[in-house]
Amino acid sequence: MAEVFNLDTSEELLSHLPDPDAWVVLRGEGFREALIKDEEIRDIYRWADNHLREHGRVATATVLADEFEIDFAEPLTAIGDLIARMRLESMKDKGRQALKDIGAQFNEDPSLVPKLLGQKHKELTELLGRRGEMYGNGDFERSLKGYLDKATQGIGPSLGFPELDDYFYGQRGVTIVLGPPKTWKSWIMVKATMANIIAGTYPMLYPLELPAEETYMRLMCMVANVPWWKYTRHALSRDEQKYMDEASKEIDELGAYKITKPSQGERSLDDLVGRAQDAGAGIVFIDQLQYVEVEGKSLGAWNETSKYFEVLDRARNLSDDIPICFAHQFNRTVMGSDKMPDVQQAKGSSAIEETSTLVLGLWASKEMRASHQMEIGTLAARNANFRNWSVDVDLTHQCSFEISGVVEDD
Repeated sequence: MAEVFNLDTSEELLSHLPDPDAWVVLRGEGFREALIKDEEIRDIYRWADNHLREHGRVATATVLADEFEIDFAEPLTAIGDLIARMRLESMKDKGRQALKDIGAQFNEDPSLVPKLLGQKHKELTELLGRRGEMYGNGDFERSLKGYLDKATQGIGPSLGFPELDDYFYGQRGVTIVLGPPKTWKSWIMVKATMANIIAGTYPMLYPLELPAEETYMRLMCMVANVPWWKYTRHALSRDEQKYMDEASKEIDELGAYKITKPSQGERSLDDLVGRAQDAGAGIVFIDQLQYVEVEGKSLGAWNETSKYFEVLDRARNLSDDIPICFAHQFNRTVMGSDKMPDVQQAKGSSAIEETSTLVLGLWASKEMRASHQMEIGTLAARNANFRNWSVDVDLTHQCSFEISGVVEDD
């Protein structure tokens, strides 16, 4: 049986210092030298930090060894995990001392305890808190590293249509697909899911409105190009069932995906996104936003703009690590509209405008529906100009949504 040693976090930090990638994380996490227990290693860290700031390059193991006459071992941890361990150690030590100081103050003069509590809270928060998003002197290398990582990854997760992907360069941040009730929003989520499976992105689709089985069969009908009404009317022929079986095997080989409908009580945004990240997904689709839960109730039940902002603001932060796409509805003011509604006509519109990277609208007049057409267009975009497209919809002879062209401005 292998012998297990307690990790010396200060020594472990030393092994990470020659690694440029480790410094990117250290800067991004707002690492503080006060978290280092060993005073000698604290001096080495301070010297290496100054070297990076002065010269714009991380001191190599050779430079550090020459300066301090030390040997470097291979790291035993990931740098992010090490920082978390060091924060926990510091919390235990500093927290224990804080409690002693508070107890001593209580015995000496209880009236001053509230003031001391505030002081200790501030000290611990400043010491242990993450840096968040902050850039300044010496941070270009960290920013450039993030850019190069994204550039290497290429285009973001698919929006479902090649034309949209080319124009918006895929998804990033928070995307919202808006439409009136029963205007193919769920189909667009399925189409985008299919495109990401084919691209190998690993989509996680949460059909919070529809049954998971029905959503899965929508995907299979679309993959096999079998008319949807054949499924809803129990009219699938044996040949069509065979086509769907073969298509399901083909798409399963192309990439991983999951379509799951969590039980009520397990639909908070953190639950949904956390489950997707734990599974290794690269994009999260949530159909629909109003069924996401806050404090045990769905957003639709709250029907408060502040609650929408709470969820979407959280989504904006979580989307730094994984893009999130919501299907959502316009409010009742769009009834009888003869053109694409505005983003201000969405439920919780102010929250949507302020937090989303991209908002797409779906719309079709009675005449367009009769002609099996709809329009998909830009309602808000952080990184692109507005553009609308015509979409041919065929759920009668096939199962397809295809862009036929750009809608010219009036």
